[in-house]
Amino acid sequence: MPSVAQTRRALALSAIAGLGVYRPPASVPSARRLTGSEVTGVSYRVQAEHGVTTASLAAGAARAALRAGGIDTSDLQMVIVGTTTPDVLWPTTACLVQTDLQLPMIASFDLYAAETSLLAALDVATRYVAAGAAAVLLIGAESDNQLVDLPGQGGSMHGRAASAAVLTQAGGEAGVLATMTGGSAQPDGNGDAADRILLRGLTDGVADCLRKANLTLPDIDLVIGEQSAPEIMRAWCQTSGISSSRLVLDPPRYGSLLAAAPLMALHDTVVEGRLHNGMTALLLGCGSGPSWAAACLRWGGGGTAEW
Repeated sequence: MPSVAQTRRALALSAIAGLGVYRPPASVPSARRLTGSEVTGVSYRVQAEHGVTTASLAAGAARAALRAGGIDTSDLQMVIVGTTTPDVLWPTTACLVQTDLQLPMIASFDLYAAETSLLAALDVATRYVAAGAAAVLLIGAESDNQLVDLPGQGGSMHGRAASAAVLTQAGGEAGVLATMTGGSAQPDGNGDAADRILLRGLTDGVADCLRKANLTLPDIDLVIGEQSAPEIMRAWCQTSGISSSRLVLDPPRYGSLLAAAPLMALHDTVVEGRLHNGMTALLLGCGSGPSWAAACLRWGGGGTAEW
C-alpha cells in the first residue's frame, strides 16, 4: 500500500521500463490440441515443434519488453503471467517462460482471473516492486489453440498474441500510480443482472483506484477499456461522463485477446502517438466471476518493441 506521503504527492509505485508485444503472422501454425491420455509427460507437453503456444507467445513478448526497456535478465526477480488459456496447469506458463529465457531460479507463477487476469497480475507485480523488487516481468498471453482445455471452457477460441511489461523501481511521478482488483461473491446472473453487478463494481473500483492515485476522472487523458465487453464500457462511460475521444475501445482488434489486451492496447497507443510523456491513462478490466480491476498510470517514456 502507498504511504500517506506517496498518495499526497502522487508518486509512482513502479515504473514501466519497457513494453513489448508479440503478434505472430497468420502463416505460423498453432499447436495441435491434445487431451487426456495424449499428454504423456511434462517433457512432452510444450515443445517448439508443437507450433504457437501460450508459452511461446509469452516468451516472445517478454523478449520484446526486455529489449525495449534495456533490462538484463539478471535484474529480474519475478515473472507473472496473466492468461485464460494456459497450455498446461503445471508447469505454469511463467515457469515455461523462465526456462525459455534461461532465467535463474526466481519466483514465477500464473494468475488466473478470467478477463481481469492481466490487471490482477499488475496489482501483484506493483506491490512487489513497491516492496523492493528490482524488476518484475509482467506478461499477458492468450493462444487460440492451447494444448489442454480447462474444465468448462468448451473449446472456445481466442485470439493469439501476448504483451509484456518490465516493471522497475520508480523514481518520481511517472509509472503505475495505483491499482485495484475486486469481485463479487454473487455468481454471474443473466443479462441485465450480470451487467448491473459489473457496472456497479467497476464504478466503485475506479473511484477507489483514482482515490489512491490522488486523481479524478477529469485528470485522466485516456481510458483503455475492457475490449471484450464494449457494452459495459459504453455504459460506464455514459454514467461517468467520459467522452468517446478519451476511450480506447476496439473490440475487432483486441476483443479476443482477453489477458493480452490491456498492455497490447497500451503499447499501441504509445506507438501511435495517442499517449505521450506526462499523460495519464486508466486501464479497466471486467468479466467472468464477476470480477473487475483497474490501474492508473502516468506515462513516463518507457521503450516499446514488437517481437
